Amino acid sequence: MVVVKDEIRTHIVGVARRIFTRYGFRKATMEEIARNSQMGKSSIYYYFKSKEEIFRAVVEFEARVLKERLSRIIVKNNSPLERLKAYILFRLHHIRTLENFYAALNEEALSHMGFILEIRRNFEIEEQELVGEILEDGMKQEVFQMTSAKIGAIAISTMMKGLELPLLLDEAHKTDREELMDDLIRVLLYGLLKR
Repeated sequence: MVVVKDEIRTHIVGVARRIFTRYGFRKATMEEIARNSQMGKSSIYYYFKSKEEIFRAVVEFEARVLKERLSRIIVKNNSPLERLKAYILFRLHHIRTLENFYAALNEEALSHMGFILEIRRNFEIEEQELVGEILEDGMKQEVFQMTSAKIGAIAISTMMKGLELPLLLDEAHKTDREELMDDLIRVLLYGLLKR
């Protein structure tokens, strides 16, 4: 019985994910989720108490997907420099593909939901830990020169947050995105000073 309940919840989350992606949290309705799940609205309420609870399940699912994808990409690369480059490229290109998670991280209109702040904070901590591990490894191998991997991780993750919106939305950068990414990585990793 538990397996069936979990399967139904997973099905509802999958359907709701598409609905929230298409309409956003505010415009999505329980009726739409029920209709697309081929269930009655009361059945949806049996599995989830509210639209907010379904949205939380969707955002948590997308957060797990993001972590799994990022882990696979980071593990593929051996050197700390290559892992850091992979992280930067992944962060700029792929976080936007998980639209509900991205909305939870960035839309102020969703901040009233208590779990959103928790998800944001958890993502921030996990991201800084991941970058910190890469930087620590790079310091041990004498690839990176810095006094604190923790401060470096905070700086890099903060920069990434600030960069994602302008780079994603600016139409002028659509055609030269690869060149822009190469320059961005060069500035982040090597600085502006001529060597």
